[in-house]
Amino acid sequence: MLLENKLVERRSLLRLVAENFQDAGRGDGEAEEPEFFPLGEDSWSYRCGSLWISVRRDLDGHFPGAYEAAVLLREGGKDFVLAPLPGRDGRVVHDIAGFPVVVFPYVERAAAAPTVPDAAQLVVLVRQLEEVHRFAAPAGLSADVPVEDFRFPFESDLEKALQAALNDEIAGHGPYGRRLTALVTRRWDHLTALRRDAAHAADRCAARWQGERPALTHGDPSPSNVLFGPDVRILDWGGMMWAPPERDWSAVTRAFGTPPRGRAEFLRFYAQRWTLAEIAEYAARFSGPHTGDADDDAMWERLTRYLPAL
Repeated sequence: MLLENKLVERRSLLRLVAENFQDAGRGDGEAEEPEFFPLGEDSWSYRCGSLWISVRRDLDGHFPGAYEAAVLLREGGKDFVLAPLPGRDGRVVHDIAGFPVVVFPYVERAAAAPTVPDAAQLVVLVRQLEEVHRFAAPAGLSADVPVEDFRFPFESDLEKALQAALNDEIAGHGPYGRRLTALVTRRWDHLTALRRDAAHAADRCAARWQGERPALTHGDPSPSNVLFGPDVRILDWGGMMWAPPERDWSAVTRAFGTPPRGRAEFLRFYAQRWTLAEIAEYAARFSGPHTGDADDDAMWERLTRYLPAL
């Protein structure tokens, strides 16, 4: 996020560090003042000495067990997993002002601009994801990771936002209200067809996946979540899920332009669901009160990538 979340006070972050991560303090025993970094789309990020603090924005569908599973991956020998640090209280996910907060070791590359990978680095990334896919079976992993159900958890939010825009009920909510109404009206047939096709694909994939061994998947191995350099490291495991491996292969193709890998029907479903999830998130934002700040500007630009005005 480009702008700091004022609901989360820096003194609360300092208290979290003092109570659970004292080893990261300065020589005088005091934690450094958190420094806000305007990075990422799903969190507010801070550096605090040797720690990287991620205040998560993804409140819907947030599963602490996904971060706990990342710790198990790391402990199981997957050194490429940039896993959170458990606090002194044993928790991996903390709560500040109602927001999930996860603390990582600070890695300088994570605060820099994404690096464009070469072909050899992408081969390494694919091999690492294959290792994650084979890591364990659900019964053998002591963390509560969600299981793919091929549903659309954002469906009600999407329907509400689109109907509000279509009925021109949001003009006074902010500077992008009327623009959203115009965009949704112009692309209504396209949206209707996309939602219908995605629902049919979901039914077909759910039927085909029955009885298959689920893979442990990351969900979004994208430039902002993969650090390329002398080694390749994967971060932000909050979207981990037991699912077909195509969940990751679809993301790799979307993010890096690699050739499709896996079954076409599953790849198509994950591409469609990703697009609809993005549209739902941004449409919901602009159908409610907003100010037109830097985050709004960035999100409108992202929305029009998935839903060009034509």
